[in-house]
Amino acid sequence: MVKILDRYVFSEGFKTLILSLITFLTLFGIVDFVSHIDLIMKVGFAKGLMFVTGRFPLYTVRVLPIAVLISTMVTLSRFSSTNELTVVRALGISIYRFSLPLFALALIASTFSLYVQESLLPRGLKVAQSIAGESETKRELKGVWFQDRAGDFVFIWLFNLQSREGKWASLIKVKNFQPTGRVDAEKVKYLGNGVWQFKGVIERNLSAFKVRKLPSVKLNLGVDVKDLKLSEANPQISGLIKLFITIKRLKRIGYNTTQMEVEFYSKLALALFPIVVTAIGIPFGVYNPRNKKGYTLVIASLIIVVMWVTTAFFLSLGKSGVLPPLYAAFAPVMLFGALGLFLLGRVEA
Repeated sequence: MVKILDRYVFSEGFKTLILSLITFLTLFGIVDFVSHIDLIMKVGFAKGLMFVTGRFPLYTVRVLPIAVLISTMVTLSRFSSTNELTVVRALGISIYRFSLPLFALALIASTFSLYVQESLLPRGLKVAQSIAGESETKRELKGVWFQDRAGDFVFIWLFNLQSREGKWASLIKVKNFQPTGRVDAEKVKYLGNGVWQFKGVIERNLSAFKVRKLPSVKLNLGVDVKDLKLSEANPQISGLIKLFITIKRLKRIGYNTTQMEVEFYSKLALALFPIVVTAIGIPFGVYNPRNKKGYTLVIASLIIVVMWVTTAFFLSLGKSGVLPPLYAAFAPVMLFGALGLFLLGRVEA
């Protein structure tokens, strides 16, 4: 009996979740297509469609918690309006036990979110970014870092694509991911054929602890200007594992990785939100005054707005360095998780 009931609750929640997800993705896709109509006119309909499709994994991980919340509330609200919850209670089954399949569904959604962020999202955004790059004529790149042909790390704070000149560049020589030397320059200029000129140079030999100043140095990095567009720092297009490794490597060579850490932890925190919103949605779904259908939509909308505003606020504090990255990313999860546990405790089992 209980197993049959579990399958019934899970299937109802799953159907509502898929329907909500498809609805949101379709809506986001249409809005994204219209908002990028200029780009689509430049690259053509086929590539424009690829651009929008490549961004679908990003929409998926963002709307998944919303879809789970609506699925939880609608499913339990429906059971409440048909008096099925009353029957379940009469059989001695608590609301907590009855809602267990919805938590299982949320756990599956969280696992799916991690998979999308690790596998599908980086590939999709790289395709979208590549197509967008065909229509863009960027004049400046900010925060560019890459590896040269020798495997050393190069960072350029600001680079002008037209003049082929940049400001505040660094070359960090590494061996077994340990820094052995560093070349810092006030200016950098691309001369062609992979050759770069560093001006106003301070060269440090970290092995011999020697420092010397040079007016300029020419280095063959084996990297062309056209390769820089995809090297612009954008942790959003990196999977979790790759982003974690990148943070570790950059920390070893002395770079501030605060924003990358915030992005990494926020990806993990985002995957936990389906479980959190399920805990919040169960009490509101069970309590549906006079079986009002609009009640579910209004409450869900309010929760979603408050949740995303709070999350954006904490992430901005983390990226600005006011809060540690770990705390900034997980504070909203803990805050709304505590709210969910409090509301669950108020439910009449």
